[in-house]
Amino acid sequence: MTRIRPSWALPLMSALIAGSLEAQSLIPELYPRPQQVTESLGWLKMSTPLRQLRQRLDTLTLAQIRESKDLYAKANLRLGLKTDPRLSSYRTKVPTQDESYYLEVNSRGITLVGADSVGLYYGLQSLRQLLASNQVPYCKITDYPSVGLRGVVEGFYGNPYSHSDRIEQFKFYGRTKLNTYIYGPKDDPYHRDKWRELYPEQERKRISELVTQAHQRGVRFVWAIHPGLDIKWTEEDRKAVVRKCEDMYRLGVRSFAVFFDDISADDESARHQAELLNYLYEHFEKTGMKIGSLILCPTQYNQAWAKGAYLDILGTKMNPKIEIMWTGKTVVTMIDRETMEYVNARIRRKGYIWLNYPVTDFAVDHILLGPMRGNASDIDQLVSGFVANPMEYAEASKVGIFGVADYLWNMKAYDADRAWEGAVKELYPHSTEAFRHFAQDNVDPGANGHRFRLQGESRDIAPVIARFKESLLEGQVDRIAWSKLQDRFRTMAEDATILLADKTNEALSKELRPWVEVYHHMAQQGELLLRMQRLLAEGKAEEFMASYKELQSIESKQGAIRSRDFAGSLNAPYPKPADHVIAPFLAWFKRQLYSDYRKTHTYEVDKLPTSLIEAGSYYIRVQGAYLTNTTEGVQLVAEADSINPQRQVWSISLDQESGNYIITNAQDQQRLNSSLKLTRSSDNLRDSFVLHRNDKGHFALQNAKEALGYIWGLKDGKLQIIYRKAVKPEDYILELQPRE
Repeated sequence: MTRIRPSWALPLMSALIAGSLEAQSLIPELYPRPQQVTESLGWLKMSTPLRQLRQRLDTLTLAQIRESKDLYAKANLRLGLKTDPRLSSYRTKVPTQDESYYLEVNSRGITLVGADSVGLYYGLQSLRQLLASNQVPYCKITDYPSVGLRGVVEGFYGNPYSHSDRIEQFKFYGRTKLNTYIYGPKDDPYHRDKWRELYPEQERKRISELVTQAHQRGVRFVWAIHPGLDIKWTEEDRKAVVRKCEDMYRLGVRSFAVFFDDISADDESARHQAELLNYLYEHFEKTGMKIGSLILCPTQYNQAWAKGAYLDILGTKMNPKIEIMWTGKTVVTMIDRETMEYVNARIRRKGYIWLNYPVTDFAVDHILLGPMRGNASDIDQLVSGFVANPMEYAEASKVGIFGVADYLWNMKAYDADRAWEGAVKELYPHSTEAFRHFAQDNVDPGANGHRFRLQGESRDIAPVIARFKESLLEGQVDRIAWSKLQDRFRTMAEDATILLADKTNEALSKELRPWVEVYHHMAQQGELLLRMQRLLAEGKAEEFMASYKELQSIESKQGAIRSRDFAGSLNAPYPKPADHVIAPFLAWFKRQLYSDYRKTHTYEVDKLPTSLIEAGSYYIRVQGAYLTNTTEGVQLVAEADSINPQRQVWSISLDQESGNYIITNAQDQQRLNSSLKLTRSSDNLRDSFVLHRNDKGHFALQNAKEALGYIWGLKDGKLQIIYRKAVKPEDYILELQPRE
């Protein structure tokens, strides 16, 4: 009797077979993910020459490959370009795209053929990963990038990368197959403020070394100039731009960018900008200066800011060979197909993406270590280039950059979680699990002026916290949730200890140390709060208050930690790890415990803090205007600041010792003082305030050092100090709006 297998069973069986084969695969995870991998049964055993080759691949440069393509013949490796007559039989197997390669491993050895020298170099990066074990699996890899220009733009506000940071970055870009670095640090005076002046000789030597180091890793060094602050649209200033670029050309730079971001501009400005870029491009052509690319960062670089005909003028007036940068629908966002179709139609070319990720200059108290997700997988044919703006923390930025590299190499196959796992292992090979846990708790940038949020932080413990809070509010304790929280806080403490002890990458350890130390203190607080909850349930008031004093000590230690506490730091904010789920829970748990204690106990109850508002980040508004940190001092500004939103963000916290509120600006971490000025004082008794709140939710602000006197008032639209012995109804002028 013949059985007919139902049609639905066929795909199911195929999936099971495929899954089984995948589980038995000898090929390790390769980053970035290749376009096509075909596996054969068997493997090439690791020989001594292959082991030697594996060691050399970690430090190999493009220059070394160019010098000798027969260097590894003894390792049973055939290496060359597709134009090599000895490899003619492989010529048709190499993709036609630039930077592509074909890699084959079989019983005869290893053959690697590149479309060009960079493709050959990238093929060796894949081979380096294949050689990670003592056997090399038989396979065929056909590979090429989805996006031609891929890389990083150093364009953040904050502490710039050091010379050694940049060199290490180039090594990392080479390993992850990124080919572009745009040099545009905001603090370089010769990039921005002194753009007309040539670099001093010492700086020229530094740039020359950077160019050489980049090119050795297959990375295009793009030098950017930012003349927009004071450029005059004259022949003299045009020649000044040309003169500067010519000088960089002499240092080996072959790609250039002109930035007009973060200034004001209209349609007339678009015409001037287009004329300047055309002038520069024509000069390159007339003088025989062969360049790789010329890029414009326009003033209206996102869809929300697109006004008038600005973009259309650039599209019609500017040479179509000049690239135009674009950040998407807003300043800080991921890129979708809709925004690319919008901008490409207006600028009459493919947009060049400037992705503001993993940069945190708009959220300086956070660090982003989560998966890079949210960009469309179908825009590879709609972009001419794609660069990511990193954090001021060079090593920590590698988590996000690793994901960007994987995405841009094989866009359609990009898996954010897979790439993230690869980054975690790459950065902490000996403490992978501890770093994975820590990174999971540092995904979201927190509430910010750009309203850019990232989902998925602390996803393992979020539902547990929800159950625990619900049970506590009902007057009960979910014991399972309580136990899971205890385990989670213990794990956090253990992970922090492991990471603080790991010296594999000292530069990375130095960057993360403040964040990890705060993380450790948060874990200690969590364990202590759970103990206090148990003591409260048992009616042990004295032990509860003893634990509370221990909690105060931990809070004090945590509050003293700064993220960038060294000479010359532009921003040294208080680190806020695990700020989306765990930190708010700890703050809520404290308030709940203190409230419950007051209901049932009197022992030292006066030692517990009282707070009119929850500690956090706020916009301070007066009659609709924003309190702003300006170059002229603290002022009320009518509009929200979309370029540097941190100038209008104020951290408000309750000082446990004085019982007063401390108000600190997010831009430079200076605090408000009693004279309506900003200071770096650490005197919590003098430079703090008393808050008063009315039944409408408005606040009056009173200087703390003069009790019942000196209240903030408003006259002719300006803040001033008014002496009064008591707060009056008209003094409630402040609105404290949580930063969202």
